[in-house]
Amino acid sequence: MKPWVRNIACLLAGVAFASAAEAPLQMSVFAVADDVLKYLATPADRDKAAAIFREMHITGIFLEGRRGDTYVSPETMRPIRDYFVSKGFRVSGGIATVPGQQFAAREDGKSGWINFQDPKSQRDLANFFHENAQVFDEIIIDDFYCTNDKSPMSEKARGGRAWGDYRRDLLVGLLQPMVFQPARAARPDVRLIIKYPQWYDRFHLFGYDPARMSKPFDRVWVGTEVRNPQTRRMGFVQPTEGYMNFRWITSVAGEKVFGAWFDHIECTPQNFVDQAYQSVLAGARELTLFHMGDVMEGHPGHALLKRAWGELSALKEKVRARSLQGIPFYKPVDSASDENVFLMDYLGMIGLPVVPASQYPAEAKVAILGVQAAGDPEIAAKMRKHLARGAKLILTPALVQKLGKTGEDLAKRRGVEVWKVRTFSEEDYARAGERLLAPNKLDWVEMPQGQLDPIRNRFLAPLGVKLSAPAGVAFYMFGGARCFYNFLDHPVEVVLNGQKVPIAANSLAWR
Repeated sequence: MKPWVRNIACLLAGVAFASAAEAPLQMSVFAVADDVLKYLATPADRDKAAAIFREMHITGIFLEGRRGDTYVSPETMRPIRDYFVSKGFRVSGGIATVPGQQFAAREDGKSGWINFQDPKSQRDLANFFHENAQVFDEIIIDDFYCTNDKSPMSEKARGGRAWGDYRRDLLVGLLQPMVFQPARAARPDVRLIIKYPQWYDRFHLFGYDPARMSKPFDRVWVGTEVRNPQTRRMGFVQPTEGYMNFRWITSVAGEKVFGAWFDHIECTPQNFVDQAYQSVLAGARELTLFHMGDVMEGHPGHALLKRAWGELSALKEKVRARSLQGIPFYKPVDSASDENVFLMDYLGMIGLPVVPASQYPAEAKVAILGVQAAGDPEIAAKMRKHLARGAKLILTPALVQKLGKTGEDLAKRRGVEVWKVRTFSEEDYARAGERLLAPNKLDWVEMPQGQLDPIRNRFLAPLGVKLSAPAGVAFYMFGGARCFYNFLDHPVEVVLNGQKVPIAANSLAWR
């Protein structure tokens, strides 16, 4: 790796980044443009922020230069950057690619995202990356590198392609001329990071393509911001979703996946710290808190996070030192989810050690194939070869139906079980008026233990594992270690291969 010697800011940031793979668990914070202007305007403001950061174990800060029309000029940003570098913080730039009244062009849709087909959007974003790379040697793109635009110009540009195919091609194709070339014209060694949101089963519809998008970036951050599963607006998202998202994207982008990103929105203190544990269990080496304003104003979850920091740091080392094991769930990149949207999240909540996989798990003793597997044009042949080696395959009815006669024939094969489960379909999303997250509640996490244990153990048997546990207790397998996370607000006692394992309320147990 080249040393970054352009100035002291580059040098310190480069050393931090180069050694991060071997470093202990790190914590950073993302300051949106409004935060930069409100909380970091004066030296006294910066002193106050630095003190709060240290108390929170925060050693890195992303300074956002633009969010729509809210803009922080290089002249304003440089002294802020220099201050935090001088105090030993790693400092990077950032942007949320959202439109304003003056910045970029707003899409013709309900999401409020950018119309990336519009030349104005492309020019404005290229100008930002060229300008920001003169200030920072590392820049992260927050959520919203996506679009739901259906304007006449986009309709014309997509031709006969499906909207999702067009959007993915568009956004992948714009990375070089709109992001990398302008940034590297200003700073040839600039490092660029993409952050993916948490709604992994909906990426393909709105332009996210982790396989193609991740390749040119130096690092990948993953959204693990699941928030409160009881709230309507944030989608009744299961607390395992961040874990599944991070693991699935890691299966796509490999060791480039580095940081996990979560927020305070609608979080109880326990919701907030649950996000941290799921992020570290998923393999995160850095936790990024969104956003700085919430850190400055305080949140009840901060005290829990500070108390948990030692355990989280130790957990990171345990997870990184062991290979992940369990039951693969095959989700090819860009695959449609039909009636199985976010199925992995619910499987995790009933204690199945799900391993999200973007490549067919040909060596697994047991695998789960939802309708997403139909996105692989060779899926039937792969299943037949897998079964011939003695594997057990668990299929959903949606996959059988999608494969038609071939699916019906496969469903009758020895080693195949069709499990009559569904989560959400496009019709469910339309009825609820939701686009991205779980559109309504499901009763999976309330399944009686007497009903759940036999189901779970049918799938665990090929792994030589027998587990008795209530729903709401997640189970993970790392090499020879076994881990549980109790999302319930009361203690439980699970039985693993005949051994009793007590787990406190809202706690981790590692065996």
